[in-house]
Amino acid sequence: MLRRFSSGLLLVLLGAACGGSTPASPASPAAQKAVCTNQSVKLAVPVTPPNVVHIPPYVAQDMGIFKDEGLTVEITRFEGGVAAFRAMASGSVDLAGTSAEPFITAVSQGAEVKGIYSYAPNVDVAFVVSANIKSPQDLKGKNIGIQEPGGFADVMSKLVLKKYGISPADVKFVTTTTAGRVTELVAGHVDTGVLHIDQVKTLAGKNPGIHTLANMTDVVSDYQYSLWAASNDGLKNNAAKLECLVRALVRADRMLYDTSKRQQLLDVMVKYTKEDPQVVADTYDELVKLKAWPQNEGIPKANMEGTARSLKDGKQIQTVPAFDQMVDLSLARKVVQQLGAVKNFPY
Repeated sequence: MLRRFSSGLLLVLLGAACGGSTPASPASPAAQKAVCTNQSVKLAVPVTPPNVVHIPPYVAQDMGIFKDEGLTVEITRFEGGVAAFRAMASGSVDLAGTSAEPFITAVSQGAEVKGIYSYAPNVDVAFVVSANIKSPQDLKGKNIGIQEPGGFADVMSKLVLKKYGISPADVKFVTTTTAGRVTELVAGHVDTGVLHIDQVKTLAGKNPGIHTLANMTDVVSDYQYSLWAASNDGLKNNAAKLECLVRALVRADRMLYDTSKRQQLLDVMVKYTKEDPQVVADTYDELVKLKAWPQNEGIPKANMEGTARSLKDGKQIQTVPAFDQMVDLSLARKVVQQLGAVKNFPY
């Protein structure tokens, strides 16, 4: 049923304008671990190459966490959350990293999928513009850089336009690759970009005239950035495998706060992001301070509900799905019981 639905859903999406604290307690009998042995898993990631914020699955891969959980993980890279979601919805991958917007849009249309964890709950991006844009009104007639219609950068850009009273009809939306968000802005092919912290730092060195028009934290609140999403069929038929996978991802997220592994983590980040080592180090430090990566269940209810309301206000969805329609935290909660909750950490 999911696969029959997904093809129609994807046409709609394409037509639409991705050290911890001491554990509280040991695992309880109710949270006994599923054990995986030589299990093959396909994992879709939405950004190619990743930014620092997207690094958790690569940490799990290179730091031996997937192997320790008995998993052989094939990481498949996509150009945005819509494409990664599409791969999961079609059954090509077991779990997909995606921004919340295409996921919630699909759920609102009846897709049988659930968000089960997150690699970064909160928005960490800025709306960056070329030197010739001095004020929001200068956006009229400009080329707005996005990855894909209905995806994260598209929705963020439209929220900025809405904030400043500019109609989407007064601008032109231009698609770029994930890697091209910076290079296309520098080259002048687009006039704006929705950029992560490391990309903003990289731009500052290449073209100081390019500047931040709005930090998205000033535009949105109670907003979910990302999800790890699985099909309902996958949760039913492959629960043990997905539990091992979620546990590996939670362990990777917690490792990102382990100061004793700082250099090893930075080496992984530089390897996959291909960014300047100093930019990577500075970005990593900022993300740690921002508590960018989850350590517990990962999906705050207020974030999901706030994102759904925002999409409805923007007429991207007609109805707001209930939290339980969008999210199934049973595996994440079980894993947190097994590993012990991280105290004084909000998600």
